[in-house]
Amino acid sequence: MSHQRILKPKFTQKQKELRKAFNDRGITEILYGWGARWGKSRGVCEIINLTCIAQPGIVWLVGRSEWDDLRKTTLATLIKVLNKHGMQQGREYNLNLQTKELTFYNGSKVLFVPLKQQPSDPEFNWLGSYEITYGFIDESQQVVRKAIDIILSRCTEKIKEYDLVWKIIMTCNPMKCHLYNDFIKPQRDGTLPADRIFIPSLYKDNPFIDHKKYEDNLKRADKITKERLLHGNWDYDDDPTKLYEYDSLCDLFTNSGESGEKYLTCDIARLGDDRTVAIAREGWIWRVFAYTKNRTTETANIIRGLQSQYWIQNSHTICDEDWVGWGVVDQLGCKGFINNSSPVLKEKEKGLRNYKNLKDQCYFELQHIIDSTKMRLEVMNGDYKDLIIEELDVIKQKNPDKEGKLQIITKDEVKKLINRSPDFADAIAMRLWFEVSKLKNKILFIKRK
Repeated sequence: MSHQRILKPKFTQKQKELRKAFNDRGITEILYGWGARWGKSRGVCEIINLTCIAQPGIVWLVGRSEWDDLRKTTLATLIKVLNKHGMQQGREYNLNLQTKELTFYNGSKVLFVPLKQQPSDPEFNWLGSYEITYGFIDESQQVVRKAIDIILSRCTEKIKEYDLVWKIIMTCNPMKCHLYNDFIKPQRDGTLPADRIFIPSLYKDNPFIDHKKYEDNLKRADKITKERLLHGNWDYDDDPTKLYEYDSLCDLFTNSGESGEKYLTCDIARLGDDRTVAIAREGWIWRVFAYTKNRTTETANIIRGLQSQYWIQNSHTICDEDWVGWGVVDQLGCKGFINNSSPVLKEKEKGLRNYKNLKDQCYFELQHIIDSTKMRLEVMNGDYKDLIIEELDVIKQKNPDKEGKLQIITKDEVKKLINRSPDFADAIAMRLWFEVSKLKNKILFIKRK
């Protein structure tokens, strides 16, 4: 086209605040969110459209955890915005779903990038090839902080040419995650850095929806959902079934830790995207290692290497013996952990908590260790902090109101909540075998025949 299209989008009051923050040269990170249905994605898409037309050749990276969600929601919203302004595909922009790119007539681009952390590349090295001007992460509570940091490091293209300031906009719904630690708590404490801003908004700030209808629908939801989405309550976490406090999980990475005996725990990967997680422990200082797509012989060699490095003997090493793990146990001759085996109990002792199986017992015993604040986690070969917190945060007691043996929700239930296997959580909980085994004079040790 030979002329620049003139756009005059109508912004809500909160969207105007977003636009002001985006134009503020002192601000680089914007968290824009609170409750649901208040037009957060639409406001950002208007800014994307405006900047792409005004600044030829710029590049936006638009991300969300999963491509399917990105395509159905964020991409669909941007197309609606373009259509609203009468912009025609094939004339003023082109969309290529194969390359996941939307290209404007003036050379500006929008790259749609799924940002789920992959076991094969936990450091997001593949993002290093991008040269972008701005970033937008939709539903950023589903994306780990490492991905955000990498995107910020790639915001260089066209910055000098147009005298721009790189920006990243993140939308979200209230949830205890890295956003809570990076924005919400610091804002309350008065310690939020000057280059960050949090713009809260609720559904009432959106004049284009039926407030009463939306409120009536949301009132029928569970209490946690109502508090978060209806009232925008970031702190509400009143779920009595959760085993661990979120703040205590965050503290695991800053606690002082206590030295002591050395042990090694390993949860063996079963399927394609699962991780093999090993924990070398010295007292309550736990060093976490993660590996992917290793054969049993390779995993056994990795464990031998960690044993040698940290001076850990075979009698102080335990591996998950379910599925393919038995091959590693067989090669090493170490202890084997069978999840559904009987819990370790003191014989004939009254009043002892009763568990469904050994795995449940370890998870419940971990509760006391986390609450004691004596345990520290050190992630050794990747940025897995957010994943570890997320996995432990979703562990809940199953059927707490029913009498009988204590148990946690199943692995399949956990997978539905976080869309992956809780490999880190399982490895951490498994380490408690050495503690619970001391409850009995006779050591429970199941050997494969």
